[in-house]
Amino acid sequence: MEIVTGDSSSSDGKLLATITGELVQPVRVYYRMRDKDSLKRVFSKLKCIDFDSDRDRYVWLYQKEAKKLVFKKTYSSIPSRFKPIVIGSFFVKKSNEMYLETRSIERAIEGIVFFDTYIKTYMAEVEDISIVNKVFSPKENTIDFSDFFDKELTINTEEKINKIKANLLGGVLPEKELLPSVERFPSHFHEDGILPVKLSLQSRQYVAIQHWHGNSDYTLADYISELVSH
Repeated sequence: MEIVTGDSSSSDGKLLATITGELVQPVRVYYRMRDKDSLKRVFSKLKCIDFDSDRDRYVWLYQKEAKKLVFKKTYSSIPSRFKPIVIGSFFVKKSNEMYLETRSIERAIEGIVFFDTYIKTYMAEVEDISIVNKVFSPKENTIDFSDFFDKELTINTEEKINKIKANLLGGVLPEKELLPSVERFPSHFHEDGILPVKLSLQSRQYVAIQHWHGNSDYTLADYISELVSH
């Protein structure tokens, strides 16, 4: 289990943070698998990947090839007693689907780009993103956040955002609709790159932090409205 720390950036108390410094907000990156054997060969060659037979997963470690990744805290700044750090886990639950689960949006973003170098589209392709729309206190820390994803709701994010933008441009106030506790939406990574994925995840973290501060009625529409007004 990764050791986590408290982030005192919240005036309402500490937020749960990873040992590499990001706020804990679990994310799954879903891959459409096409060639499982090729994927296994890729994982076997990477020194930052190890197989955990106890949980039937491939763990992505913050070492070797992954050391070049920069989080809030760099690899060199982390005490050796905490290493190796698991920054993600690959699970295969269906014959044609694999997902990378991380404890932060930053790790998910870095993971998509990092593994795109090694996982070719004929092997597997990034398809959907799922995010828990909540930040946590240190007392809510757990070894496994997988139970949260049982509440996963699939939505059409692009359609929702376009509707909000159209309403704003037309002078119509957007509907105040709260995000589901866990939502899954298409990534469009291979068509549009990592920036839209990054913005989607960051916007949801902003909303989650607003809720943490007690602004429980704050919505994604409010966030987009603020962006448009600025």
